Amino acid sequence: MLVLKFGGTSVANANAIMQMASVIRDKNYPGKMVVVVSAMSGVTDMLIKCFQKAEAHDDSYQDLIQELEKKHMEAIEQLIPMNIQIDIKGRIKLRFRELEDVCKGVFLLDEISDSIKARVMAYGELLSSAIVSEAFQYNGLPNKLIDSRDFIVTDSNYLNAKADLVKTYQQINDKLPDAALIVAPGFIARSESGKTTVLGRGGSDYTASLYAAGTQADLLEIWSDVDGMYTTDPRKAKSAYSIPELSYEEAMELAYFGAKVLYPPTISPLVAAQIPLLLKNTFNPSHQGTLISNNPAPSQQVIKGLSCIDNIAMITLSGNVMVGVPGIAMRMFKAVAKENINIYFITQSSSEHSITIGLAEADGNRALKALSAEFEEDIKQGTIYPLNLEAPMSIIALVGNGMIQQPGIAGTTFSLLGDNNINIRAIAQGATERNISFVVQADDATKAVNLLHDTFFISKTGKPEFAEA
Repeated sequence: MLVLKFGGTSVANANAIMQMASVIRDKNYPGKMVVVVSAMSGVTDMLIKCFQKAEAHDDSYQDLIQELEKKHMEAIEQLIPMNIQIDIKGRIKLRFRELEDVCKGVFLLDEISDSIKARVMAYGELLSSAIVSEAFQYNGLPNKLIDSRDFIVTDSNYLNAKADLVKTYQQINDKLPDAALIVAPGFIARSESGKTTVLGRGGSDYTASLYAAGTQADLLEIWSDVDGMYTTDPRKAKSAYSIPELSYEEAMELAYFGAKVLYPPTISPLVAAQIPLLLKNTFNPSHQGTLISNNPAPSQQVIKGLSCIDNIAMITLSGNVMVGVPGIAMRMFKAVAKENINIYFITQSSSEHSITIGLAEADGNRALKALSAEFEEDIKQGTIYPLNLEAPMSIIALVGNGMIQQPGIAGTTFSLLGDNNINIRAIAQGATERNISFVVQADDATKAVNLLHDTFFISKTGKPEFAEA
């Protein structure tokens, strides 16, 4: 079994879909293939705007629906001859009438639940997968279209659902059709109560990972519009280049710290099933991409990647009386968790005098309010100081399994930044020494990334440092 996932840019229009068909055709894979597709590029954002406008009693949501329908119909007309368009156009029109009905209900009620939001957001993948399946069929790639909601079972956290792995794998084993090529929508799933859920933005990668693990696939390939995972964000450093191989752990660290080519939860099911992952470019299929596995080939490059998360807020809890007092950290994390806020970064002074967390800037004020309420009495008594929020900040992370055996990386990093007048506001290093993370002012992030990338990834000859051992 081979599982392939194609992202939004790979199904963005008729030309992209034809290129995707070419990739599939050139595979000549002797076994079964499952092709998981995202919504067409930009469609999920437009669907979100549809229900937002409808909830605000703004009837221009109808214009957005018409624009979406036109976009999909144009793709059909460019992919499939007129004399055989009737069936697929009828199915797509039916989906849009359903979407109109849902949004009209929201418009009339002036309110919307997470369940309805998930239902609206699901249309992107339902539409794209139907069109891709029909295009494949016409272009000599017979296939079976399935609905991922019939296979992936989740909890009822509608907008960021968690898959029940046991039930999902059982459904995949019991229900997956016996066809050489299967087309499936990504992102969407169904709760145990039977309602549509979605797996979070980027969730189509996770969908593909679940199909791969559920079928014990030989390989999962994720196809996008970049040549694999890069040494750093090429938008920040022009000298960035793709990494040939990574371990699962390195890839997870880089994905978590901002490498957008991979949705972080994707790797977990693959690790458990020991299934390698290959990141490829739909529009440059001859490029080797990035192979992620349990045993990557040895490399002389100690640091594998440099990631950066922007738009971060940093909150510090401090007080002289915190020293030796149990439960302070627990109260802090519990208060933030109650608000469903994700923490990216944690550091604590050895004296326990202060604890600093990093989180999305958009969540900063909400977290500050929750923490101020939790420690209100302590602040009044003077045992804890008023909390301090700093923003905007950026978190930069150096990642690599080989860092544990290489002394001096942290020293080189901090000396380099200090010599260039970049102030480090907080530092954290995992016990595995696979990750060194630090916080800088947002205005310094791009400069810091470039300095570090040129130091660790570009040789004195100006060439990439990656080389086989």
